[in-house]
Amino acid sequence: MSWGVNEWVAVLSAAVAVVSFGLNWLVVRRQTELQYETLRAEMDAEVIAWAHEAIDSVSQAASLARGRGVAYTGDELRRLAHEACQRLSSIADRGRLFFPNESPETHGRDKEAAFQGYRPPILDAVVFASSRIGRFDVSAAEPDTEAAEFLTKCRRLLVSEAQNAIDPRRRGQMLRRLAVGRMDDKTSAYALSAELGEALEGLYPGYLLERRDAAWIANREMIARQRRT
Repeated sequence: MSWGVNEWVAVLSAAVAVVSFGLNWLVVRRQTELQYETLRAEMDAEVIAWAHEAIDSVSQAASLARGRGVAYTGDELRRLAHEACQRLSSIADRGRLFFPNESPETHGRDKEAAFQGYRPPILDAVVFASSRIGRFDVSAAEPDTEAAEFLTKCRRLLVSEAQNAIDPRRRGQMLRRLAVGRMDDKTSAYALSAELGEALEGLYPGYLLERRDAAWIANREMIARQRRT
């Protein structure tokens, strides 16, 4: 069968249309990816700014513990410890804007919406630091190395979880990135959080509303796996 001019023109027009469609699709896809990356960068920048303030405040609390009776004494230490406690409490609540509680439908339904569910480990680190410095004994004349070590562990948990949340190699939504963490990080954040919570319970019996034992850790990790599926 021989084709005439009209047939060839129709075929060429169709081919041009297909190529044009493909090019337009590539352009739209690239623009969509760019918009996504831009939005993610803006979100990461906000989390980084929050993390910077949280890390600095936990570090300052540890400095107060190490400087008790050496660099800080009396009323000055009492005032600084009170300010550090309140600042960390505020930072923790602001962190809820980035890291909402997990499983709000199954725990703490009697509380306000933002406080229903289980705190993620990154907020545990800040809340525990606030509680520790808030119960700080300012009257002793020597450094409180135990409190300083506890606050250092809080800071390390905070840094690790913040890094998980903003790691540029990760893909997906920010809240899922927080739940998953880095694939090469084999340490359970829930186990570290439980250790800190139990340490506070040992110092201040009745502090924890729910004991953070092996069953608690297993349950939290199961909830995290379910959220990822």
